Amino acid sequence: MPPTTDSFMYQTMFRQPAEIARLVADEWNQAERAAALLSGARRVTLTGIGTSYHASLVGSWLLRAAGIDARAVTSFDFASYPDSFPIGNDEAVIVMAHTGVKSYSKIALDRAVASGATVLSVGSQSAEHPGSQLVLRTVEREKSAAYTASHLAAMTVIAQIAAAAGAADFREELQTLPGHLEEILGRADDLQSTAEYAASHRVYATGAGPNEATALEFVIKAREAAYGQVDALAAEQFLHGPMVAVNAGDLAVVVDVPGAAGERVAAITSVLEGFGCRILVVGQQMSAVQDATVFPIPVVQEVLSPLLAVVPMQILAYQMAAIKGINPDTFRRDDEVYKAAFGRLTL
Repeated sequence: MPPTTDSFMYQTMFRQPAEIARLVADEWNQAERAAALLSGARRVTLTGIGTSYHASLVGSWLLRAAGIDARAVTSFDFASYPDSFPIGNDEAVIVMAHTGVKSYSKIALDRAVASGATVLSVGSQSAEHPGSQLVLRTVEREKSAAYTASHLAAMTVIAQIAAAAGAADFREELQTLPGHLEEILGRADDLQSTAEYAASHRVYATGAGPNEATALEFVIKAREAAYGQVDALAAEQFLHGPMVAVNAGDLAVVVDVPGAAGERVAAITSVLEGFGCRILVVGQQMSAVQDATVFPIPVVQEVLSPLLAVVPMQILAYQMAAIKGINPDTFRRDDEVYKAAFGRLTL
């Protein structure tokens, strides 16, 4: 039987309150150094792959909240299409790379260094990022392929930079994160029935604004940990075409938090209810939707909400894996066919 509560994913996921408490208590010096390095940059590009790209997406929202012109680009695109993503020596690049060994993360870092731009990076306690002027450290290198604490810690580190750069009330709200995370993880069993349903049904996830990245992260987590049939899109993109593929009985996982997107997300969720979907709302109760399971999360600024909303997504993915008897840690390399196929290239 594959690991369940003794899996690395489970252990790391439940260690997150302590990891974030350490960051928001002791690691402001690296955030202030980073803010000083970024202060003269005309624009900041955040780049990453997979989960790190989703952290880049959220990070761009966080830095824009501090008045910084920030954008997110995948490391593959940044490395492969320099003419489309030119970088000048008056700009800055933040490379999000937990391990520091992925091919295109390294190429992106090398390209950023060669451009003469200010180059920062975010990685594990042991990550090596040659050429980075400042490596912002997060957590120990993850042992599960399904990254959890490293993703949340990377977003937290960028939020700390934004706070140091002047984002209103970020520092105070970040201090509340460990308690909020403890409370969310303490209600993990509330998601069990939804996970049981998700393990055998088609699942769609959606969110808007900064929580588009939360929905996309659920896809990576549920697919790599539980081999789930999960798709995700930004809420408005989902509405304009792809939604017609949804059928009665499918599960819709919707992120809805107080903020600019709330009214539209609720209206789109009402359409999904009309299709006959089973609905899980991560966030707040919707008056427009009569029959939904709601997993509430504490209210913080909308731009900070992905740091909380992502945790129920991790829990769901882990629970789906446990229900299906899948080891969430292996990236399917415990199957010789998949192991051999992955061996055909260098990640």
